[in-house]
Order: sequence, then structure tokens, then C-alpha cells
Amino acid sequence: MWMLRCDSAATGTASWELVAPSSEHTLIARAAATLSPVSLSDSARPARLVLFGGYDGGICLNEVWLFDTRTAVWTMLLPHTAQAADASVRHDARDGHLAITHNNSSEVVIFGGMADEGYLNDVLSFGVQTRQWTRHECAGASPSPRND
Repeated sequence: MWMLRCDSAATGTASWELVAPSSEHTLIARAAATLSPVSLSDSARPARLVLFGGYDGGICLNEVWLFDTRTAVWTMLLPHTAQAADASVRHDARDGHLAITHNNSSEVVIFGGMADEGYLNDVLSFGVQTRQWTRHECAGASPSPRND
């Protein structure tokens, strides 16, 4: 796995580093997943990345992984699961979604994507420290279902 280390924003220097990540579980190769920086401490620079979703060539995924850029270790936060019948707690497996973090937080916000049943336009957030999903009901008009 290649990591780009931005050594200094002031000078614009950066370098590529080939790292050999490790994990207790097997991380499945995938396309159209998201990788979002999260902060789990008071550090101004996030050192961890959250990987969510994607497509493995056969199915959409809904597992959540955490990558520590300092140690090159992947940790599975939530395994791939079948969909829950209760939509209020469901986090559909998907690919091609959008994921962001805001205010240097440990919460990842997900929008849309493609699931087995079609395009989505839902908004969810995942709390890295709590390992809990929250579904957000949005008032008013919303964007049409989409991916990418």
C-alpha cells in the first residue's frame, strides 16, 4: 500500500512511502469505497482513516475499517452484515457514496451511493469512538438518489 506523506505544507514537500499494512482480519479488495480522515485525539493532524463500503466485484459492502497511518495497522470496527429490517438502524451496503468528516471530528457523514436495491439519497453518520450508526432525517427538498 502506498502512502503519500506531506512533510511540509509551507514548502510543498511530499514523499511516497510503500508500507506493508497488517490486520487480524482479511481486508477484501474493493472499488468505490470511501476513505475519510478522522481525529481520535487532541492532535491537529488526523492520523487515522475510516474505510467504509465499496464493491468487491460481487456484492456491495457495509463493513467499517480504521487505518492508523502511524503504525500501518488496519482494525475492523464493524464487519459486513446482512441488512437490518429496521431502517432507523440500517446502514445499507453501498458503493459510490460520498463520505466526509467535519471540524476535525471522529464522526464520518455518508450520503447516497449505490446499493443492491438501487441508488440512495440517505444521510447517515458513523461515530468512530462509539461504533454506532445514526440515520439523519432531512427536512425539505433533498437531492435525488445518486452515486459518485
